Amino acid sequence: MTNNPNSFPRKTDILMLVDTHVYDDSRVMPEGSSLAQAGYTVRVIGLARFGGLPVQNQINGMEILLAPMETVRTSIQFFCALWRWICGDTNTVNHPTPTYKTSNIFSIIFFSLWMLRLGLNRPAKVIHCHDLLQLPTGWLLSRWHRAKLVYDSHESAEHTHAQVSKRFGQFAAFLERVFAPKTDAVIAVGERVGEDIRKQGANRVVVIGNWKKLEHFAPDHVRLKAERERLALNKSKLVISYLGSLYYLRNLEQLLEAVIQSPDVHLIISGQGPLEYLVHNALPHASNIHWLGWLKKADVDFYTQLSDVVYCCIHPTYYQADYVVPNKLFEAFAAGKALIAYKGVGEMSQILESFPAALLLDPVTPETLKLAFQQLQHSETLHQLQRAAIMARKTYNWAVAEKRLLDLYSELTL
Repeated sequence: MTNNPNSFPRKTDILMLVDTHVYDDSRVMPEGSSLAQAGYTVRVIGLARFGGLPVQNQINGMEILLAPMETVRTSIQFFCALWRWICGDTNTVNHPTPTYKTSNIFSIIFFSLWMLRLGLNRPAKVIHCHDLLQLPTGWLLSRWHRAKLVYDSHESAEHTHAQVSKRFGQFAAFLERVFAPKTDAVIAVGERVGEDIRKQGANRVVVIGNWKKLEHFAPDHVRLKAERERLALNKSKLVISYLGSLYYLRNLEQLLEAVIQSPDVHLIISGQGPLEYLVHNALPHASNIHWLGWLKKADVDFYTQLSDVVYCCIHPTYYQADYVVPNKLFEAFAAGKALIAYKGVGEMSQILESFPAALLLDPVTPETLKLAFQQLQHSETLHQLQRAAIMARKTYNWAVAEKRLLDLYSELTL
């Protein structure tokens, strides 16, 4: 993105609120980086869910501030944490071990208070809330700073929080109904999420998906060749990749079983989650399964290029099935790769009907997957799907998303 430096809105301060640790967030980082590059002053207040993270940092033109994450289980712990908040003890972030910390209602309250404290002391013309639970705090800060309020909805809030409990889901829906009309703009991850928020009275909704920068998927042929040789992929008739969360309802067990039974097919798999044990159990039985552990974002892009097909079979009973527009879909588009996906699941299926870049399966079983592998080994079938992915990336890429984002901010900050 190139701009006239004299037109940069350098005095416009944006304060982003998010409950992740920011650095590898696939939504916050591209949006914040694009706004910073366009000349806005961007500060992001995130959450130190891991130990060993810096309290304050500069990256891609953004200032990153992390609030402490306290796993509070009792009222005594809560008041001790609150006392540290009053004293301004930001060293709480620097835990000596990188332990992942879980949250509960006390933790959420504590984090919201700390976020409020940090936000009150920093200038802001726009408060940009990534996710629902930051919206009440963001609304208070917008009133304090007399700033515009943006709600960035990453998913269906009601369905996401209903995972905890039905009542929590209902509470999330209530919060969204209350605060959506109070926003100056809503950014939605997909059309279906956006339509739900429009019905709740939001004044303006702009759809900006988790679309990818195409330059991140430009192939490094020397590195690709070396890695193919290292993993012995040159002997494979088809390379499948699954690079993501190892959670339930992703049909991973079926994928592993199908690959074990298909020695000419190789699987590159990475990630973390409760189903990691399935991968480790499969490894002794299949030299054609390549386990990479947890990958950095840049490496996810690289190994997507290394594969022929991206696996993205989210089950229809997934808690957000109707709203599914996963990162894997847009990574496949950006890399010009075919997909294997579950038929009729969410907004993803709608997109794949317009751009037929996937074999759509129903049901997903080892048998249907092996048949899909056989189809994809026919070069014309594979190339037809890959051509559709290349067409799709003309619509779904970060340059398109960035223009929507900057146009919105240009109007908000007039």
